[in-house]
Amino acid sequence: MGEAKRRGTGGTNMRRLYARASTTAIAKLIVPAGPGLPQRESALAARAIAETVRTHVRSALVRASTTGDLQRTLDAIDTIGGECIGLFEEALTRAAAESKPRGAELAGVACRRGCAFCCYVDVDVTPLEAIRLARQPAGIDAATAPEGGRRTPCPLLVDGACSQYERRPLACRAVFSPDAKVCEAGYVAEGRVEVPSLDWPRHLAAGYITGEIAALDDLGLASHMVTLREGLAVLRAENAIRAWLNGDDVLPRRSAAKPQ
Repeated sequence: MGEAKRRGTGGTNMRRLYARASTTAIAKLIVPAGPGLPQRESALAARAIAETVRTHVRSALVRASTTGDLQRTLDAIDTIGGECIGLFEEALTRAAAESKPRGAELAGVACRRGCAFCCYVDVDVTPLEAIRLARQPAGIDAATAPEGGRRTPCPLLVDGACSQYERRPLACRAVFSPDAKVCEAGYVAEGRVEVPSLDWPRHLAAGYITGEIAALDDLGLASHMVTLREGLAVLRAENAIRAWLNGDDVLPRRSAAKPQ
């Protein structure tokens, strides 16, 4: 029971998920916070990705829920997360290989292990990302960690590095800074500092994020973004994940992501 309580699953049964009979095409993208919104060509490409992800995620969750076995659905959520991460990383690598300017930009990023200035900013994640991370061993206990805000570390930050690096959210994966000194200045400054970040990886990530959110909406699940800190604190409570899968909106509503 203690392990189930820590991971927020509680019981072993859940309702079967069904997709809505009719859906509409994705009209807006959910873009991770940062400077710049996608131009028309980038937006169209991201929407195409989103529709593909939407179909796959929706089908995978419906299929996993057919027996009402909670663990089977949780395993599917973990698989979906790994697949979306893999596809995003492949698309990122392909974009850099096909464009010399983009390749040069990625080669010149200043992000390195131990450079964690961006890990003190609240990040928005999809419910599936939050569930996937909530089921992992905690870095900092999200339920007892300080309130979000400036210089408050991410619950996954341990010894200056992400304790769930392989599972880190898409919004984190899409951050690429060309200047660590500016990142540090943004961390120590009392006022707002515009920290540079490549825009096209964020626009690419928007396709995968938007696709997940659209799939959840198709299934009648609470589909809004949530801050990672708040999501972990809620979903590690007993029965929280099962309640969400059964249609309860247990997640706090907040999103800094920009619709486009």
